[in-house]
Amino acid sequence: MKKLLFILILFSFGSVFSQNVEITVFLKDYETGTPIEGASITVLSTNQGLVSNEEGVFKLVLEKPSKIEISHTSYKTLTVNSASLKLKENIIFLESSNKTLEEIIITKNHPQEILKKLVRNSTEKLSVPINLKIYIREFFKNNDKYTSFNDGLLNFYIQGSPKSIKSDILVEQNRFYGLTDDVVYEKVLGYNLNDLINNYYEFKYLEKVVEAYSKKKYEYEIKTFPGNEDYYVMNIRPVPGIEEYLPDYFIVYDYKKNMIMEINSSVLTERYEFKGVTDFLVIKGRVFTSVFSASYKFDGKNYYLSGSKEEIGFIATNKQKEEERIEVKNTFVVTNYSNKPVPYDKEDVYKDKSLFNRRNTILTNYWEFDSGLTPTDEEKKIIESLADKL
Repeated sequence: MKKLLFILILFSFGSVFSQNVEITVFLKDYETGTPIEGASITVLSTNQGLVSNEEGVFKLVLEKPSKIEISHTSYKTLTVNSASLKLKENIIFLESSNKTLEEIIITKNHPQEILKKLVRNSTEKLSVPINLKIYIREFFKNNDKYTSFNDGLLNFYIQGSPKSIKSDILVEQNRFYGLTDDVVYEKVLGYNLNDLINNYYEFKYLEKVVEAYSKKKYEYEIKTFPGNEDYYVMNIRPVPGIEEYLPDYFIVYDYKKNMIMEINSSVLTERYEFKGVTDFLVIKGRVFTSVFSASYKFDGKNYYLSGSKEEIGFIATNKQKEEERIEVKNTFVVTNYSNKPVPYDKEDVYKDKSLFNRRNTILTNYWEFDSGLTPTDEEKKIIESLADKL
């Protein structure tokens, strides 16, 4: 355990400062004033990564001034100096990038062939081995009521080859609140952490649209990306009239470097009736929500996962043969990374698939500033109500 403590201190990426400056920012749309969720924030001096929450808020702690880059697929990228953020609550307005008209790109090769090349090249370029510091958070609902929650700061040591990823997980801090007895199946209490990393690093979520037969089921279209002249967008939609459980895809990629920067996938409501088994669990049930997104960063040297979000909702039958609505929402935020090898004992590697079995280890209020994803006021109320049930 002494070695593990050394690792955690070494691997904290400077999250504790001798002279801390706390910064709170509200991101808003320049024209409408509405909060901007899901913006990617990078502290350029340390590569610390954050994401704005549903209220458009992000919080961070800095030891010294730094430039902060704020980017979003729907807005123009903005860089600000932290020294200018002097108020208790700072408001930053972002200008929409959607004012520029998209143009359809005509290609010599079929877009699916371009996608195959993108997947192959992106897989090969992802930095491996790499240490990712990740904040993971999961909310669970049963019959429209929140029943459990877990989150934690984890270190993923990703190894292997680009086509065969392996990862060891070290847990720094974690929380679990809730009642597991209210869940239909125990294994819905969390996505498999190792499987998720493999899916993101091997681009398994795109397997359905790179196979040859997919041309008969999907329409592929490439357009310019208003937010960045080096990016294109590939829209992949099911062919009208096909009655199957097929997602829509929205893929942002750097066409000069042939690297995928963002993947969004969702299933339209009218297609839920065609699905008999959920995507992430082998459980029979009727799906009513299926959403996935993942984003990647390239800093000029390293290409790595920067965050993800998955949601699944389905109706299943419990042991009393009663139908129950199960919903799971999982979020990853990569708060930093390192290429330096870190020694650790294999006995300290976390073996379970999710955090719900692990005893709470709370050393600091890590969810406020170290998580990279500030909880909203509503989320705080949900977490507190679950904690009160213990």
